[in-house]
Amino acid sequence: MRTFIAKHYKTGLKLTFKYDLNGLLRVLEYEGDWDSTKIEKVTGNITSTTEGMLEKIKNQDLKSSWIFAELSDISFANFYKTYPRKVGPKELTEKSWNKLGNVDKMEAILFIPELIKLKSDGTAFPYPAAYLNKKYWK
Repeated sequence: MRTFIAKHYKTGLKLTFKYDLNGLLRVLEYEGDWDSTKIEKVTGNITSTTEGMLEKIKNQDLKSSWIFAELSDISFANFYKTYPRKVGPKELTEKSWNKLGNVDKMEAILFIPELIKLKSDGTAFPYPAAYLNKKYWK
């Protein structure tokens, strides 16, 4: 299965959706305070096929408050490779990683580019274990 995530940065609403090996939508999981109006609005942007979703992600409006992304590799190795500041015991970071659920793992990786922008003013990056434990992406 291929997994995608949509997150609304103002409200914190999250939607996880999965496509089967044939590229057809099979699972929708809602997290947060959803109502029927919000569900109708966001699900109108989700296509029934993987190809359609990839095209929507490619052409999404970056100014939109909804961010859609695919994240297939939620391994610790991918997180650690992506995180810009590798300080502190790696084993402690991996232990923190293993405590997270899959949605949090996806969000942690997806937020790293935003964290890099936020820290471009010269403020210090959190240790990777602290980033995970304190869930900086939320």
